[in-house]
Amino acid sequence: MKKINIVCLGGSMENRSSTLAVLKYAAKRLKLQGAEVYIADIKSMNLPVFSYKALKAVKNRKFTELVKKIRAADGFLFASPEYHGTVSSAFKNVIDYLEVLSADKLPYLSLKPVGCIALGGAENAGYATLNSMISIVHNLRGVAAPNSMAIGYASNLFDSKGNLRSEAVIKKLNRLSNELFILAERLRD
Repeated sequence: MKKINIVCLGGSMENRSSTLAVLKYAAKRLKLQGAEVYIADIKSMNLPVFSYKALKAVKNRKFTELVKKIRAADGFLFASPEYHGTVSSAFKNVIDYLEVLSADKLPYLSLKPVGCIALGGAENAGYATLNSMISIVHNLRGVAAPNSMAIGYASNLFDSKGNLRSEAVIKKLNRLSNELFILAERLRD
């Protein structure tokens, strides 16, 4: 049987991105379940601000590779930091470039499961961003995973060695990864 392919998209423009670190933790969990995982760090995309003119002119190897992986994917995991109550502009810019998928037989992320992770700086932060992400998933015709999650105090999630130290967050990430894998299996068939 063919492996489940999951594309993980996210991160931030920071050099030590908590968002990217959380995404990589979840990706490891997906790999342990047997998934083939592709991680797309938004910082490495280096895309200009979206416009249809820019979309037609884009010659970006990393973005071209991302689109190829998206077309072959069975599911997705998105992660964005929260800036002023919504996704980061860098995350949204990459999402806007997914307009390239609009003419596909099944456009955008049609009927594919998408787990969403929003990270904010305060205790109850991330929920507005999570709602924005779920709305983005629906607009891209994807299926938002029910255990998508918001994480507060994101800058304090890791110890000095880079290990995730919150048992509650670890438990939630494991649950979301498990759910995404199962949804990808079931929706693929």
